Amino acid sequence: MEMSKHEEEKALLREYLTEAHKLVGEKVELKEEGSIEETLVSRLGYLGIEFNDPRQAFVEQCLKVLINIQNSLLQVCASGVNETDKDYLGVRDFRLIHTLLQVIISWGFYPCFLPGVGVPLSKRVKSGYTNHELLSKEETEKDHTVSLESLNKLFKLTTPLVDIISQSEKVPESKSYTTVASILMSRHLPDLYASLLQLAYAPMAAFQKPEREEAPPPEQQQQQQQQQHVTRDQTIPLTPGNMFARHTVKKLGLSKEERDKCARMFMWLFDRSDLSRAMESLMSLLSTSSSLHPVPNWLRTMCGRFLSRILLKPNGVSIVLEFTIGHVDQLQLAQLESISKLILSVPQQMTSVESYYAIITPQLLTLLQKEPRQSPTSQAVTFIMSQMIGKHPTLAKTYLVDKIVGPLLSAWDERESYDASSEENTMDTVWLNEEELMRLLDTLHQVMIGGEPSPVVIQTFLSSSIPCLYHLYQFTVHSKSGLKETVLDLLSTYFRITTTTDAIRELKRILLNPKDLSGARVAYFAPGPSGGVVLRLRKSPKVLAGNELPIHAGILVAFLQSMENDDLCGDFFVFLLNEYSSLQSNRTDPKVILLILHLIMGMLDTLGPTILGKPTQILSFAINIINDHVDRLLKPKEKPKKKDSKKVDITRIVDQEELEESHDEQFSMEDDFESLILAINLLRAVMHENEELSDQAVKLLQSSMEPLKTLERHPFELVSESVNEVLLAMQSYLSAQTMSNTKHQPSASIEASKEKYREAMKSLQDDLLPIRAHGMGMLKEMVLAKDPLVSTGEGLNQVLDIFVRLVQDEDSYIYLNAVKGLSALTDAYGNQIIKKLGDIYCDSQQKLDNRLRIGEALLQTIQRCGTALGKYVNTLIKPLEIVLGRREEDTNLRVSALSLLSMACQTCPVALSTQMNELINWVLNILEIEKAPEVRRAATVLILSLFRGLAAQTLYEYPAESLKRTYRTLRYIEETDSDDLTRYQARVALSDLDDIMRAEIFKNQKSTSVKYV
Repeated sequence: MEMSKHEEEKALLREYLTEAHKLVGEKVELKEEGSIEETLVSRLGYLGIEFNDPRQAFVEQCLKVLINIQNSLLQVCASGVNETDKDYLGVRDFRLIHTLLQVIISWGFYPCFLPGVGVPLSKRVKSGYTNHELLSKEETEKDHTVSLESLNKLFKLTTPLVDIISQSEKVPESKSYTTVASILMSRHLPDLYASLLQLAYAPMAAFQKPEREEAPPPEQQQQQQQQQHVTRDQTIPLTPGNMFARHTVKKLGLSKEERDKCARMFMWLFDRSDLSRAMESLMSLLSTSSSLHPVPNWLRTMCGRFLSRILLKPNGVSIVLEFTIGHVDQLQLAQLESISKLILSVPQQMTSVESYYAIITPQLLTLLQKEPRQSPTSQAVTFIMSQMIGKHPTLAKTYLVDKIVGPLLSAWDERESYDASSEENTMDTVWLNEEELMRLLDTLHQVMIGGEPSPVVIQTFLSSSIPCLYHLYQFTVHSKSGLKETVLDLLSTYFRITTTTDAIRELKRILLNPKDLSGARVAYFAPGPSGGVVLRLRKSPKVLAGNELPIHAGILVAFLQSMENDDLCGDFFVFLLNEYSSLQSNRTDPKVILLILHLIMGMLDTLGPTILGKPTQILSFAINIINDHVDRLLKPKEKPKKKDSKKVDITRIVDQEELEESHDEQFSMEDDFESLILAINLLRAVMHENEELSDQAVKLLQSSMEPLKTLERHPFELVSESVNEVLLAMQSYLSAQTMSNTKHQPSASIEASKEKYREAMKSLQDDLLPIRAHGMGMLKEMVLAKDPLVSTGEGLNQVLDIFVRLVQDEDSYIYLNAVKGLSALTDAYGNQIIKKLGDIYCDSQQKLDNRLRIGEALLQTIQRCGTALGKYVNTLIKPLEIVLGRREEDTNLRVSALSLLSMACQTCPVALSTQMNELINWVLNILEIEKAPEVRRAATVLILSLFRGLAAQTLYEYPAESLKRTYRTLRYIEETDSDDLTRYQARVALSDLDDIMRAEIFKNQKSTSVKYV
């Protein structure tokens, strides 16, 4: 029965496989005295093959058998279209083919490779059919040299293998089966690449050039020409002149046409290779470098060039990164630089860098959006982007930055309102939906957070979008959106890495953008349908309400606080102060001034010491505001003259100019009030946060004392209270500074006193009331202990001034402690204390509450003095006379003065003996003339106190001419006064006087009766 064509082809294939088995199928066992060459000679002889070099002949025979197997296998595949065989080769057959290929590569290719070219034999899989130990030993010895003649041998071996692959392409049926071509493409692609690259691009200087070579005998030469008719070596023709010459010169190396053919073969093979395999093959050629055999520069260049060509193919960047990164969890800097250099190397076929970037940037952006944030691929992509920005910032902005943030910025900078095509839809148009905005922010976040923290990269990506991102952050804070942390990370990254100058510029753009201040901004952020954020465009501009501000001061201050950048906060605060002063002088939009004022106050309350790093500038600003306010307060305003108009315009019942003038005046008063409070708070903040100031700053503080004392009588109560507090703080602070700078003889006690004084002054500046009271107690202890720092001179005056000012404090806890402190100090410094208190008490410019509190302090001082009041009575009576002598004084104050005199009369009436007659007439005149019941009541109490103070001495010390008048006046008051309490006090006084008189009249009788008994 005749065999079918398919069976015939299969039988022929088996014959070729049998021949291969005879050639390489039996295992090679080397004996100690034998060698691989002996085995090769025996096998070649068994096959009847003539040879000169056993290895070369063996390699050529292996190549011949391999070609036959491939051709036969293709025929089998083509004729077996309808067959159901899964494969035509078995495991034994695969081993034969792999062994044939290993022999060709190891003994054919490798000896022809230049040092550093190809994968070393030591890194290949060892086989029993090849003596790898011998080859590896040769490799590790001296640098082996390769002659130009080897190129011809390599060319003859490489071309048939490439032809095997090309023939397989012509038989589509072979794609479903394993063939020699598929094994070559999967296992030996690096060897083919190395061979073709060396044949096409290796410089001739890398090969050894033998000058002369002994010519073989004519018979051998003729035989070589017959056997190797395809050889490229050509001997010089015989002539009568050289027929006896012993040397011939051969044509060495490949011709230009042959090198071009190799280059075309490599391009053809490269284009048909799987991208991952091609990448792996080229990288394996680059990774074989060692100290003994480094990869040649020409090979490195060509591999890099063709690796770059992979990037031009679809998903080329992804393939390159996947291969180079592998399964590494974290990339090192050296790896990142190597990958970046590979990706950014522009292939020769590209006309420009821009055209190359246009191809790879979309792939990079896709990878960035697809890969997880912390993955090595994402890390590599962000590093590549940073390198692109560093090398070509303009192109990177066009192809990277604009692609990422372009949609956001184009809408944010929109000047005109968006006209929707559908008039029925009344909603503002959505420009970026939730998913698009989140993807944009995630991409930015990966570039900024996951990449290299380079100021250039951050500036390039974020410099134009900071205001927009801040408004998004402000919206996320209000809406409590999940995007808040992402946006905050972006803004924080920018403000922490960029320079302070650039940061201030961006904050100014956020704060003073005319489009935001006028309400002309078309784009705005709004809640999305799924709880996210969308960017909408208004159909018509939004007009801001009267008190509506585009920037929330509290959010901006909290944002600055989260930056933890003292220099930025301090410089921005000084910028706000200067801007505020400039805007005030120019009378700009009140909203801008209000916004800046809110920011200044918020920064003072929240940031504190962070913003007070430049106290001299801040003090200068605050003192300028205070001086300007004092000047305008003392200088009366001139009202503009009205224009005379004989005609009456009934259409203008209300003068528009007057309305505008009153509005401006109201705004000016409110603005001045706020600015003054701001300046006062600045002074307190500087003193609170700086324990020591420069001499210039101290002089500035001292110069502000007098203007502040003028403002103590400000009509606004809040201002006067704030001024009083800051004056106390300034006195404490300056006293501590003065005391620290005062020169004393060095001693441990003086240093301890200074330390205690500084601690007391610092406590007085504290906001907590118990700490301030503790400071007052420390000062009182020092004064009573006669501490040399505060016992005399300026130190004592400063302490007394502080206590006097504390008496005027609004908080009862403080002023009551101050009153107790002053009364306690009376023992040592009575006159000084009473004089200071009296000056304030009789000062009509002082607030009534302060004067009444001073009266309470004087009352306790009088009680404290006791019988020693005579030493201070002259100092005490003078301010009381001044107060009582003014009929226009407040009733409560006059009652207070009479009460003080009453206490003095009751405590030590002898001290008033010189003024007794005048005092009694004065009080009786008050009772006869004064209509106010409170004053009459206090005057009655004074007479009662005098009776009780003099007691039994009343009839002797009380002026006789006034006693009858006093009696008649009290009787009249008791009978006729309209005030019940006054009548009662008069009745008590008369009763006390009656008891005194009776006791004096019956004093002798009582003593006689006692003796008689």
